[in-house]
Amino acid sequence: MIPTCTPWPVGDDGMAARIRAFAWDATPLGPIARWPQSLRTVVDLMLASPGTMCLVWGPDAIHLYNDGFAELLREQDADALGRSAYETFARSREVFADDLAAGMAGGSARRLGQPYPVLRHGRVEEAWFDVDYAPLRDETDAVAGVLWTLRETTARVVAERALRESEERQAFLLGLSDAVRTLAVPAEIMATVSERVGRHLGVGRCGYGEVPAPYVDFVVERDWTDGVMESLRGVWPLESFGTAMVQQHRRGETVVVENAFADLRSRGSEAGFEAAGHVTSSVAAQLVKGGVWVATFYVQNRVPRRWTASEVALIEDVAERTWSALERARAEAALTASEARFRQFASASASALWIRNAQTRDLEYASPALAAIYGVEPDALLGDVRRWAATIVPEDRDAALERLDAACGGETVAHEFRIQRPDDGSFRWIRSTDFPLGDDGIGGITEDITERRQLAVHRGVLLAELQHRVRNIMGLIRSMANRAAPGAGSVEAYRVLMEGRLLALTRVQVLLTRGANAGGSLRGIIESEVGPQAHHPGQLDLRGADLHLSPKAVEVLSLAFHELATNAVKYGALSVPEGRLTVSWTVTQRRAVPWLELVWTERGAPPREPATRRGFGSELIEARIPYELGGRGSLAIGPQGAQCSLELPLSDRASVLETDAPQPATVFGGDLDMTGARDLTGRTVLVVEDDYYMASDAAAALRGAGAAVLGPCPSAEATQDLLADALPTHAVVDLNLDGGGPRFEIARLLKARGIPFVFLTGYDPDVIPEDLTDIVRLQKPLPFRTLVEAVGQL
Repeated sequence: MIPTCTPWPVGDDGMAARIRAFAWDATPLGPIARWPQSLRTVVDLMLASPGTMCLVWGPDAIHLYNDGFAELLREQDADALGRSAYETFARSREVFADDLAAGMAGGSARRLGQPYPVLRHGRVEEAWFDVDYAPLRDETDAVAGVLWTLRETTARVVAERALRESEERQAFLLGLSDAVRTLAVPAEIMATVSERVGRHLGVGRCGYGEVPAPYVDFVVERDWTDGVMESLRGVWPLESFGTAMVQQHRRGETVVVENAFADLRSRGSEAGFEAAGHVTSSVAAQLVKGGVWVATFYVQNRVPRRWTASEVALIEDVAERTWSALERARAEAALTASEARFRQFASASASALWIRNAQTRDLEYASPALAAIYGVEPDALLGDVRRWAATIVPEDRDAALERLDAACGGETVAHEFRIQRPDDGSFRWIRSTDFPLGDDGIGGITEDITERRQLAVHRGVLLAELQHRVRNIMGLIRSMANRAAPGAGSVEAYRVLMEGRLLALTRVQVLLTRGANAGGSLRGIIESEVGPQAHHPGQLDLRGADLHLSPKAVEVLSLAFHELATNAVKYGALSVPEGRLTVSWTVTQRRAVPWLELVWTERGAPPREPATRRGFGSELIEARIPYELGGRGSLAIGPQGAQCSLELPLSDRASVLETDAPQPATVFGGDLDMTGARDLTGRTVLVVEDDYYMASDAAAALRGAGAAVLGPCPSAEATQDLLADALPTHAVVDLNLDGGGPRFEIARLLKARGIPFVFLTGYDPDVIPEDLTDIVRLQKPLPFRTLVEAVGQL
């Protein structure tokens, strides 16, 4: 049987078949049948290996490889087999040339993580390999080739690089966060971020721009440059940068440009990129709010640049963090400005503004106006609600606290109550409007309405007084009208009489309402009523020192002088130029009371018929003066004219025409009002009481009576500490301190020191020990006047 020859290399497909079928005659290796056994052996070893292996043979470094290497060269494999490795891998020759030469010289080498450019997916990509170089010897033991064994580590290298870049990115972002954390001004944040990112990435320009409504311009207020590129500060029309790219921005996409002048998206807009500083490469990350593009964080270069995924990710991360920092800074700035405006408003407001915790009722904020209203600095009322409630008089306290609870429950309430100011002890009316706030708090506006309430009282008093005065004046006018009728012979005469008397009444009213309780001058009244009727200055002769008359005397005498002057003009001395009128008066004492004695004397009157009836003037002088002024008056008509004599006491009497000074209303402080109570001035009273409100009210009552107060002390221990440094003259002591039942150590201590005191307790007398039964015991609850009286009797 004749043996058959098996084709070499053995194998029906893959690289074995390709090597067997390859036209080696045209290569320096020559026909495959003439290859030395040493080459055949290493080719069999290479083809049998499941890994990635190749070899070069001969001085021309002819390249052979197995299926694993063929897969690596899949996109260029057709041109690699049988060619010189220097030609096939010309672009990466510098990577392996030295190691290949060393192998041909008989040396071996191992290279870990060696980079090789690989054609994949239609483009050259960088790949990494661990490579072993081993020399191959021929039958003469001479080095004829080099065997490469490759293990691709691209995935590991990429992962390690990604991890390293991630760590570097996180370290950079952490440092960036630390740098901007303390910055509060948005422009400073943007400047810091831009500089750090720009220097870190080695770009020409970095910054932040906004797209304000109507969203047609890109506005840059501040950026960073490397000193070569110009700043982008200013307003740039979006249409300058091409529709395609602008639309990407509007959609919120991160826009990556490697070369704007070769990018189809920027075709036709090259002038815009040139005008913006010859922007060639850039990355822009967008901020979109409510579906609207409003801002961009960008990095830019004047030269083309291939941006890595890590760099783009870093820019996007920085953009997100920067926008958060800017939002925070702007929110904080707005909050600071809002708080400043609120505090400015609160400081300028005469009403007090306050905020409480709705859960605890603690006072958290009070405006400065609270000091003027409550008489204490706002800080004194911060915290525990009882501090505020203690200023409210006991009768109003529960209702005020109920209104506060209603506000904590979500209602808006307005209420009024009385307080006692700690600084001066005065009682004031307060109006407070309480309302819920959205952040688990309640707010309020408080104002002092004491004057407003007092004005309301005054208004009521004045209205009642006005009604009373109007009725009296109308009664007086009615009386004057009735008495004028009998002396008037006609309607015209009646009109003249009433006009004169009403004008006289008006003059009196003007005189008496110039001020509160104002009277008038006797001489001034005579001159006002008589002077205008005289023909010449010498016709009137006034004799006597001027006097100030009471309002009632002014009212009656003014009307009397008017009637006398009217009669003198019509019938008496003032009816002719040669007539004379003398009015003289003196003041005498009658039973220690000053009396006015006045005489009206006319001379030179023309003859007249004797009067047949008594008129209004006669009744006014002879009846009203005695009745309303307590004096005497007489009137006689003689041949020379009228003779009148008036006598009246110069005492204060009120007129229906005068104006009284309104009496100031006072605020009644209820049980704490010690007006008219026993005076405790000069006494220093120790108050020992564990009930907060009872202690506060007792101390307020004692202060209101003039005493100085020590404490209040809520416990025996606090009392003993106070007594170590202070010495009271008197004391008020509760028996049940700290809720542990009656205790008497403080009482015995005070008694031993000779300090008089009273018990203020809810216990019956039988709990008091025999050695203290002589101490006055006041039973709770009690009027605080009783407490003040008891202390005053010690």
